[in-house]
Amino acid sequence: MEHLPPLEELLPHRAPMILIDEVVSFDLAAAEPSLTAAVTAKPQWCENWVAIEFMAQTAAALVGLADRAAGFEGAPRPGFLLGTRKLELKLERFEVGRRYLITAKNTFQDAQAASFSCEIAAADAPSEVLATAALNAFRPDDISAILPACAE
Repeated sequence: MEHLPPLEELLPHRAPMILIDEVVSFDLAAAEPSLTAAVTAKPQWCENWVAIEFMAQTAAALVGLADRAAGFEGAPRPGFLLGTRKLELKLERFEVGRRYLITAKNTFQDAQAASFSCEIAAADAPSEVLATAALNAFRPDDISAILPACAE
């Protein structure tokens, strides 16, 4: 893949709900494909529980990038966060204006389900992990079967 597509082509989100700023690195060829994204904390998204959304969007960007690498050129397919396990938040709040790195590794995937191991660290102290979680997601082949309004 010569260049990274814009986040709007990887995520089934639109501004202002795209919370991550950019893809920093990725490895689609690894046994557990991974992607690292960056976010600069903003006042409206600084509570520690927003870590789950940062992780979910990073995992979605990984899936969207893998789809693109496999030749899929349509709009990103929506997925659903089914649950979060092993959530550890070692920070009370994200510091407004500070840059953070979010990494998602795809630890399991079948036709419609996937699990991701995620972590967040401050960009200026990447060895100090501030949040971790395992995310489980579901991406149906036909979303209109679940949410008919999405077919319109």
